[in-house]
Amino acid sequence: MPTIKGTGSIADDRALNKSLRTTKFPSNFSESVNITKLHAAVLTTWIEDKITALLGFEDEIVQSTAVNLFLPPVPEDGPVPKVDPRKAQLDLAGFLGEDDAAKFARECWELLLDGQDSPGGIPRKLLEAKKAEMAREKAASATAASANVPPVAAAAGAGAGGG
Repeated sequence: MPTIKGTGSIADDRALNKSLRTTKFPSNFSESVNITKLHAAVLTTWIEDKITALLGFEDEIVQSTAVNLFLPPVPEDGPVPKVDPRKAQLDLAGFLGEDDAAKFARECWELLLDGQDSPGGIPRKLLEAKKAEMAREKAASATAASANVPPVAAAAGAGAGGG
């Protein structure tokens, strides 16, 4: 018998099967994702950033676990691995808690579904967020540039009228 509470259920398929039957999952979890159509680097960055935000600190073990659950490595000559978002959610619950694991798995799966249908494998939501971020940065740099312009015209006008 394990000495750490909860470790027995991790090794027991019956507990996993019971959790799969009794946990309510989003309806889109029944849709499959072809991970070969996804831009893995972009999605890996999103997963790592989201895990860090949920935990409040960076944890490489949890990040890599989440990445491997949702974006498993694809062998060059073997079959494409199937991703089961239900199992991934249950596996992450030990690290994130049930509520945060459910929210994370739902959001991640929505991105994966969107990404497989998007050009380049990047979800539209992430593209729109990046465009908005770039627009904000451009506006901020334009505002900063205009604030740093010396009032040359104002000084020249004052000098001409005073003489």
